[in-house]
Amino acid sequence: MKKFAALVAFFLICSTTFGQQLTKDEKRALELKPGVALIVLGVTGQVTFNIFPQPIQIGHYISGTGFIYRPDGYLITNGHVVEHANLKDPRSVDVWKQSLRDDLIRKIKSGEAFAPIENAVHRKLTDKEKIEIIKQGFEINPSQPILKVILANGKSYDADILQYSPPITEFKGKDVAVIKIPANDLPTVPLGDSQEVRVQDPVLVIGYPGVVSSGLGGELSQYISSESDLVPSATNGHISALKNTSSGTPVLQTDVAITHGNSGGPAFDASGKVIGIATFGSQEAAGFNFLVPINTAMEFVRQTGVSAQSGNFDKVWTQALDLYDSGKCNAAVSQFDTALQMMPGLADANQYRNLAAKCYGNKNKIEQLMETSSWAVYGGAVVIIAAIVIFALRMRSASAPAAAHAGAAGAGGTVRVDAGAAPGSLPPPALAAYGSLQAIAGSLSGRSFKVTKEGLLIGRSPKCQVVLQDDTVSNEHAWVVPTGSEVVVIDRGSSNGTYVNSTESPKVSKVGLRNGDKIYLGKKGTAVFTYFSS
Repeated sequence: MKKFAALVAFFLICSTTFGQQLTKDEKRALELKPGVALIVLGVTGQVTFNIFPQPIQIGHYISGTGFIYRPDGYLITNGHVVEHANLKDPRSVDVWKQSLRDDLIRKIKSGEAFAPIENAVHRKLTDKEKIEIIKQGFEINPSQPILKVILANGKSYDADILQYSPPITEFKGKDVAVIKIPANDLPTVPLGDSQEVRVQDPVLVIGYPGVVSSGLGGELSQYISSESDLVPSATNGHISALKNTSSGTPVLQTDVAITHGNSGGPAFDASGKVIGIATFGSQEAAGFNFLVPINTAMEFVRQTGVSAQSGNFDKVWTQALDLYDSGKCNAAVSQFDTALQMMPGLADANQYRNLAAKCYGNKNKIEQLMETSSWAVYGGAVVIIAAIVIFALRMRSASAPAAAHAGAAGAGGTVRVDAGAAPGSLPPPALAAYGSLQAIAGSLSGRSFKVTKEGLLIGRSPKCQVVLQDDTVSNEHAWVVPTGSEVVVIDRGSSNGTYVNSTESPKVSKVGLRNGDKIYLGKKGTAVFTYFSS
């Protein structure tokens, strides 16, 4: 019986002891990064030399960071990040003209500014001619600034400013802005309470420092690939002091590394909640940077009339990381796939989806069985092992002396078996085969889904077992489920209907499936599955 107990313990241990894959800090950063966005404010302009009427195109861009606090596109950032987004402010016009003038000077020094003139006259200009052109003067006309939010997966949106407070350098400025983009089902970050912050509390700042941005010509950009521009930096530090600005506004002093481009980015506490916004710091002495408390930003959030809220992506993403971290790699692959349907191209989702697939592939057959099977299968395996052990004990007792029988009974008790059962007989299989669905059209084309006893719910909702990001598919479109002796497809009140074998046939409410039947979700047939009974 000791061997039996050891076998049972082995199965139970295998099901629960997959090692953690992520460190605590790594997991926290991964959970939060999708909700942090790059913000770019830029102006293009035309320069017209008085001696040459053809305009020359120039441009200037600045960047910052923001964070999404609602899945329907609400973000918080610094006021100074979006300060010059409105050319109705004369100061903004002056700022952009000076920025464009600086860009023009760079082009003059490189010779690029004279290229249109040289193309027109079909020769290179002499230095004397270039100087004369500049002396004759020029005019700069800036365009309307463009405010863009670029998500972690590279998708870009135009943004509107809903609430704004000037930079802290201005009288009573609190350096906060609330902006809105036209998007839904976005990742978010949770907001905390800066009133609870204490000196020496740990801080994590996530953002897009311009120094490593190739797109914006950062100082170190020559060493960094352009593909890395949307990989945010996560830096750690501590709260070093609680202070006020000269106008009485509270600020949090920190030693965490912050530089240009980090402005407007979230600072998280140890629980992963935003307690501050990266704002300004010393350019001369490292380790003296400041955060606007999140409670200050909440004044402007309340003025928008909408409160902070998490969304569907957050649940899917957290579950995917939890599954991967706990070693349930096969289930994690499916959950990362769902996250990628909601945020296509998300680099972290692609990376960890591949790591999860590799993790599952590196497991032995028993570990894979323990991961992919339910507790009912574990119980069935234990029953089978028990039957084998009992049979072995019966055979041993039949051949052992009577004294040995007595000794065994005295030490371990009597082993009872069903008198009507044949020696060594095994229980019937615990699960029946209900077939599978093969996607042959749509975003999931090529993937196969096993029909379980609970069935497969198909739709756009993340709670479905088969998730399709398709506008023609309803949240809960169809359900393929075993009933009695057959597997049926049931329409769940979808908007566009469910069809079997032909979209020309009437839409179905419930119909039994045969091997090879095709299931069309909607008349357009953008999502099609084939049912295989075995």
